[in-house]
Amino acid sequence: MRFRKLVLCMGVGILLCAFPSISTYATEEVTVNTEQVEATETEVIDTTEAAKVIEAANVVAPVTEEDASKTEEAAQEQTEEDNKETNNIEKKSEDKEAKEVKKAKAEDSDKKAEVKAKEKKAEKKEEKKKKYSEADLRLLSAIIYCEAGSESYKGKVAVGIVIMNRVKSGSFPDTVKGVVYQSYQFSPVRNGSLDRALDQYDKGRFTSEDEKECIQAAKEVLSGKTTITLDGKEKDFSKYLFFSGRLKGHTLTIGNHQFK
Repeated sequence: MRFRKLVLCMGVGILLCAFPSISTYATEEVTVNTEQVEATETEVIDTTEAAKVIEAANVVAPVTEEDASKTEEAAQEQTEEDNKETNNIEKKSEDKEAKEVKKAKAEDSDKKAEVKAKEKKAEKKEEKKKKYSEADLRLLSAIIYCEAGSESYKGKVAVGIVIMNRVKSGSFPDTVKGVVYQSYQFSPVRNGSLDRALDQYDKGRFTSEDEKECIQAAKEVLSGKTTITLDGKEKDFSKYLFFSGRLKGHTLTIGNHQFK
């Protein structure tokens, strides 16, 4: 009985000695668990706060229908302004091109008008200078050649002036053809040399130096020339109506021809 009590007392003593250690361990364990919980709660709080910041940053203010309408109107106005500016630029470019084209056409038209005016002026000048037909030029050139082909240029012009003086005179026919073909006046008409000269003229063979001079003399006479330069002085030939190799009463001799 005593032994049992002794054993029981010893067991109680051992338990009493061990109790402080158990209590300290429990306290430490509780402390550690509490710190872990607090750390976990802190991490949760930090994570929550970060999520709120991110959510706040990503949250877009709600767009009302009025704001959307204003934005659309502003975009439309900007588009219209851009289109208007583009149209203005295109219009300016087109206007510039049109002006350049118009200017070029005007310049071209002015040049054409100027050329036409010059041509018309030249034609009038030529018409004024050329008061004869091709038929008269042909016939007068041929008869001058037949009568004075071997004479000097002055002698050719003198024969031509005499023929034209007759055309102007009331005592003879009033045309070159009438004067040349008047009966018994010019021997080349009777002997056929005039016809041969005309044939050469028509075939384009009237090209020798003497023949060219006869054409030039005929042109000058048909254009109104009535004077010849002799010994440095102008001699008026407007009154001479006759020429020949042997002419009675002649007042002037040029080459082999006598004139009165």
